Order: sequence, then structure tokens, then C-alpha cells
Amino acid sequence: MVFHAHDAALPGGFVGVDIFFVISGYLISRHIAEETASQRFSLLEFYRRRIRRIMPMMMTVVAATLLASLFILTPDETRAVAKSAVWALASMANIHFWRELDSGYFASSSAELPLLHLWSLGVEEQFYLLWPVLLSLGVRKLRPAMLLFGIAVLAVLSFELASRVFPVDASFAYYMLPTRMGALLLGALAGVAGACMPWQLGPGAARMVGWLGAALVAASLWAIDRHAPFPGWLALPPALGAAFLILAGEPRAHPVSVLASAPLVFVGKISYSAYLWHWPLFALYRYGYGEPGIPACAALLVTTLLLAWLSFVWIERPTRSSSASFSTIALRQFAVPAVVLLVPSLLVIYAGRIGLPLAPSDYLVQLERVRETTRPAFTFDWVCQRQRLAASDLRDPRCVLGAPGLDAPRAILWGDSNAAHYIPMVQAFATRAGVRFRNVAVGSCPPLFADPRPYVEARRVSDCLASAAVIRGQLEKYPVVLISAAWSTYLARSSGFIDDVQRVVRSLTERGQTVVLIGRAPILPAYDRHCQEKALRVPFKTCPHQAVPLADEVTQVNALLRQLAGRMPGVYYFDVNRYLCPGGTCPQQTASGEPRFIDASHLTVSASAELGRAVLAAEGIPSAFAALGYKP
Repeated sequence: MVFHAHDAALPGGFVGVDIFFVISGYLISRHIAEETASQRFSLLEFYRRRIRRIMPMMMTVVAATLLASLFILTPDETRAVAKSAVWALASMANIHFWRELDSGYFASSSAELPLLHLWSLGVEEQFYLLWPVLLSLGVRKLRPAMLLFGIAVLAVLSFELASRVFPVDASFAYYMLPTRMGALLLGALAGVAGACMPWQLGPGAARMVGWLGAALVAASLWAIDRHAPFPGWLALPPALGAAFLILAGEPRAHPVSVLASAPLVFVGKISYSAYLWHWPLFALYRYGYGEPGIPACAALLVTTLLLAWLSFVWIERPTRSSSASFSTIALRQFAVPAVVLLVPSLLVIYAGRIGLPLAPSDYLVQLERVRETTRPAFTFDWVCQRQRLAASDLRDPRCVLGAPGLDAPRAILWGDSNAAHYIPMVQAFATRAGVRFRNVAVGSCPPLFADPRPYVEARRVSDCLASAAVIRGQLEKYPVVLISAAWSTYLARSSGFIDDVQRVVRSLTERGQTVVLIGRAPILPAYDRHCQEKALRVPFKTCPHQAVPLADEVTQVNALLRQLAGRMPGVYYFDVNRYLCPGGTCPQQTASGEPRFIDASHLTVSASAELGRAVLAAEGIPSAFAALGYKP
């Protein structure tokens, strides 16, 4: 919850999921092993308890979230919530988010998806579909040592599978059972050992194991961050640490005694409801008002705990204390409520097909008008921005722009999305120069031939490498190479970035090509690209338009690019910010009152075109672009 409130406060807080999996695996596996050993285990009784524990509270939160979404989110976003609700009812939210979650640069922030947190519940429920049968069979048929060895092997295989899958499909590795069950199995290992092995750690050994576990958990919370290749073997330290803490607590010689204090025991009792409530609250707040400050975080956390306590008293405790039979519980606490929730969810999903309006018509007209002004460049068919380039992208005639009536493009604009947003500006220059140019961009990938690992998230490495291989052999066709990127973002991740850029530039100029480096546009950290459309529904939502100072990181990286161009023949630099940020401040709107930015760092298509016209009016084609063919 601390990580979700403010991730910088606890960079590795997301490993809390793995810690939770260890606890769950321990508790449930120990119960199964003990009941099987005493011949009391019943599969129907197991699932009766699971329904009582999980379903009533989960469906309450899903229903409340869907209702709130109808009044706050756009129709498309509400449909997405309804889809995730349906998958959550089937305990498959993780599969849904693996298949459907858009992780592209311009995708809606995952922190604003109200039911995203249910992916972990899906993993847990899928695990417990087969695990009770396998474990009870193992307890009956295998010696304890052999059973523990088998569980340990399965855990190792899961961690290894995650590490191998991550570079290929990071989303699968993160959301799916085979790659996340290692932590559940470590918990199961501790639980089965406690139930089946006639031994217990002595006080001294317990303290040592406990402090080791606490150190592993603490180190994971601080040393691992969102850019790490996680899950995989990096998920082992927090999971192992949690298992050690549990084992150390068996003889009641726990070194971290605060875990047994009354306030934390109380939080433990309401933790399931707190888990369910906190994410929708934070997600809907972020959707409407951006990152919460300290007062908002405090209010959201207090609200979470209050709702969790009320839910525990009014929903969890009554439903969990029911002594009704399996069939009665399955009907009353799952089947009937699920149908009641499924019907409106399906109505929301298919509202367009059956003519059911999800919002007033005047709102929909206003929404479409707002969206058109902030349409990202990559949505236009004349922009070749991809997540992974194919050879056909370098042949696509739609992505050749400039003066009409010519065939071969003289220049190529290459980079990431921060190159793509300059296409209208470059088109204005090329049209005036009487030449054509091709554009090609790879989202979140630096324009390098070197190893991109220091500069990008692990999930993007394979796409960046494959795209670089596609474009490398094609660049020599163009006498002029225009390059732009999120320069400051990559530089912040590794100080060697400018050196790698210089190596690319040198490889081009040594072949006699001219290179133009286009500087980074302004960065507006607090900018919300959906602000105008959210303001149509979110109460008290305002969208400030005052000019903001040009960020130091932009000024600094652009100065480095200018210096690089100044010391290399055949290399030129162009800085757009003297036009976008006169006097060092950057207006957020154009002269006509339209948004100038799509998001915190990308120009709108109209603003980019307006920028091109402004430059031509002030100085003609800039000298940096003289190699296009026009002599100023």
C-alpha cells in the first residue's frame, strides 16, 4: 500500500505480492497437509472455505468500482472495467491483463486501472484449483523428505521459467501462474515442513533465520525497483525472506517482535478487505487528480482502513462464520451474486451493440471534440512509429512525406516517439526545400546500435535490438539522417548515453552522410494528457494552462547535443525550444487556445505543424536543415 501510494518511498514495494504469496502458500498448504495426515481433508470443505473467504468481499468491491466508473470514467474506460470485472469473477483477471493490457508509451497509466490489482487474486485462485489435490496426494503417497524435495524443485522451475520468459514476454512473466507460483511454493514448503517434519528451530537458530529473513525482505524493498527484470530470480530474495520469517516465528522466538503487536495483528485481520479497497481508491483518485500528495495519500489510506474495517465487520466476518453446506455457500455467496454482477457488466460491455447509451449524447460530442485535439502522432497512418520495426516499415510509402511529385526520399527521420512528434515540423521544412523524407520510430527505444539494456526497461530490450537490426542496414540509403529521441530520459539512466550517440553519429558521417540532431522539446512533469476529457465528468477537475519553466534536464541534455554537433564535421543541431519556450517559459496552449502537448513530453500534431510554420516565417529553413537540399 505504501508503494502504491508513493512508489519512491519504497521502490521495491511491489514485492509485497510475492510476500503475500508466501504467506498464502504457507497457511493453506499447512492446513491441507495437517488435515490430510489426520484423514480430515475434504476437497469440498476446502472450496467452501475459499468461497466464504474470497468471493463475497471481492464481488462487493468489484460492484462498487463498476458503479463508480459509470459516473467518473469515459464510456470506453468503463467498458474496460466491466471486462476486467467479468474476468475477475472467473478468477482469471491475470489472464485478462496479460492479454489485454496496453503497455505502449501512450497507453493509459496502469496506475489508473481500478481492478488491476485483482490479477494477484487470479494467480492465487488458479494455484488452488489443483494444488489441494496434488498436495493431499503427495502427503498420502510420499515420504516427507521426498515431498519437500518435489515442492522445492517445482519452485526452482517456476523462478527459472520466469527469468527465461521475461525477455520474451515480460507481461506473461509478471501476470501468469507458471512464472509466479514460485513464491506460493516456497510458502507451501515452509507449511508442509511445519506440518510433516518432527522438528523445530531452537531459539538461537530461529533468531538467526528470522534476522536473515528480515534482511532479505528489507533489502528487496529498497534494492529492487520497477526497472529491474522482475519477476525471475530477483523474486527469490523477498519470497525466501518471508519464508524465513515464518519459520523463525514457529518457536515464538521471532526477532521482529513488532509483527506480533496488537495494531499490526488488527491490520492483518482486515488486510484482505484493505487489499481489495485500496487500489480502486488510489486508481480513481489518480485518474481524476494525478499523483496524490501527502495529505491525499493520508486521506486515501485512512479511507482504505475505515472501509476495510467496516467490510470486515459487516461482510467478511458474517460470511466466513456461516456453517451452511458447500452447495448452499456456492449458491448464496458465489453463483447468485456473480450473476447479479455479471448481467450489468455484460450490458456495459455490449452497450454499443444493443444501443444502450452509457453517457448523454452531448457529453459524447464534447468528448470526441476534445480527443481530436490531443490525438497522438502514431495514430496517423503517415507515421511509422512501432513497438518493433519490420522490414516493411522501411518500405511503407505512406511514411514518405514532403514535396509532392518526387519518388526517392532524400532524408530519414529516426528515433523514438520524441522523433515522431516532429514529423509535421520536418514536413514543413522538406516541403519548402522541395524534397521528401521518410520517418521511422520505435517507441521507448533509443536511436542506437549499442546494447540498449542500460537505457530501457527489460521488457523493451528485445524489441529495441530487433528494430535496430532492421534499420541499421537501411540508413545508408539516405544522404541526410535526422535523429531525435527522449534524450534526457536515456541519459538519466546511464551517463554513457551521449558516448553511444556519438558512436552512431560517427558511423554515419564516416560514410559521408549528414546528421541533424533535434533537441528535446519541453517536459511538463505534471501534465495530464486526458485532463480536458476527464474534466467533463470528474468533480472539481481543473486543467491549468499557465506557462511552465523549461526544465533543467532538457536544457542540460540539449547543451550536450549542441556540443557534440559542434565538434563533429557534418553534424548539425537544432533546438526547438527557442520557439516553444520564449524567455525560458513554455506555454501549454497554442495561440489559438488548443493544447500544445499530447502528454508531458510530446507535441500535438497541430502544435508541431505550427512550430514548423513559425520557424519558416522567422528564419526560413534553419541552417541545420540545409542538407535537405535548400540553400538558405
